[in-house]
Amino acid sequence: MNTLELINNAYFLSGILSRDFETISASQTADGLELLNDVLAEKSISSALIPYYSHTTFNTVSGQEEYVVPNLVDITELTFNIGDVRYQMIRDSQKRYFGTGRVDDIQSLPFHYYAERQLGGMRFYLYFVPDQNFDMKVTGKFALTELTLFQDLDTVFDRFYKSYLKYFLAKRLCDFFGHEFPDQLKPTLRGLEEQMNKMVGVDLSINRQSMFRKNHFGYGQANLGRGWEP
Repeated sequence: MNTLELINNAYFLSGILSRDFETISASQTADGLELLNDVLAEKSISSALIPYYSHTTFNTVSGQEEYVVPNLVDITELTFNIGDVRYQMIRDSQKRYFGTGRVDDIQSLPFHYYAERQLGGMRFYLYFVPDQNFDMKVTGKFALTELTLFQDLDTVFDRFYKSYLKYFLAKRLCDFFGHEFPDQLKPTLRGLEEQMNKMVGVDLSINRQSMFRKNHFGYGQANLGRGWEP
């Protein structure tokens, strides 16, 4: 299936056009493509209905605190490597990262980070400021790219997601043309969204840690950070 076929099927599914008696016009095709790309862009607002996780990397620069990862809309994990050893990082809130006291010019291992959305991607702030080049590994969700009219969707989306886009685009076409979205289609669209929400559900597990555990504050931390944390 290509993009044009999905748009055609959405028109027929919505009831705006009849499969056996009407042919989609050039203007309707253009409207359908624009609305489809709007739909894909809107999935990046919360990323809840983007079912695909991806992995990417970037390298730090000694003395540089800020880094940008293009098209990233949701971050789940950030780690860094020293050789073959991977180190876990702690994600701070905006208040904790920017609003608490600390020494800003310490360069060491970047165990803490803060991430925020920006135009076209996500910006990372690292603390301590890296003192050398580290391989950073990012796990998260990336914005869905815009489609062209004859693009092969079989290489971009699973079949279930193409089905979802078809139903969602049919609803959007109804909104655009002032057509009533058929009642018999609403349960299918709602069911697809519910299934995808289950597929990418949020991890609500809780890990409890004691502040009095052995070696909570060790000499390694004292040597690396001089006792300072974000």
